[in-house]
Amino acid sequence: MPGTDSSLPNGGKTLRRAFEALVSTLNDRGDRYAIIGGLATIQHTRVRTTDDIDALVAVPQIGMAGLFEALRAKGFVVDVPRNIRELRDDGLTSVQFEGVIVDLLRPLIPAQSHVLDRAVQAELLDQRVRVSSPEGLIVLKLMAMRPQDESDIRDILIAHRAQLDLQSIRNELETFTREGDERRPKLEAWIAEAKQRD
Repeated sequence: MPGTDSSLPNGGKTLRRAFEALVSTLNDRGDRYAIIGGLATIQHTRVRTTDDIDALVAVPQIGMAGLFEALRAKGFVVDVPRNIRELRDDGLTSVQFEGVIVDLLRPLIPAQSHVLDRAVQAELLDQRVRVSSPEGLIVLKLMAMRPQDESDIRDILIAHRAQLDLQSIRNELETFTREGDERRPKLEAWIAEAKQRD
């Protein structure tokens, strides 16, 4: 799989420092997490640029203040009351490290919790971290379904076509979509497209 160094923007050294500070905080606290988003996509597919960090984190409400205080101690710009409120109520909040935006997501539905359950150990930016599996990343991207997500899904399907547990992806998709949702036929078309590469 591609390395991440060539995919980092000009401020890549700052992103690397932000990543190290985030991962060390989560590891030291023993929080359940998985790196998702652009860095996980790079890990599983092709080199593409990314300038932020996304992590799915399971933190009980009682532990949220401790998490944000620990991040502040590592150099992150944190607004503890706002970050707690957003993570608790919306399932998403952002902190910054020297201008690098770090989005923290909390699993709100079972499909997101399953991404955490199936996360894999990987070496990323010289850190041993938990990263979403290819299947989990596809599921998260099917939830968001922005143009970049569609492109990433297709790349993951092609890169891992022989190893993916496609049925687990289909099963998860059914839990957050209804019959007639365009994401279902799109996924099947992309799977067929990937298989034609063999």
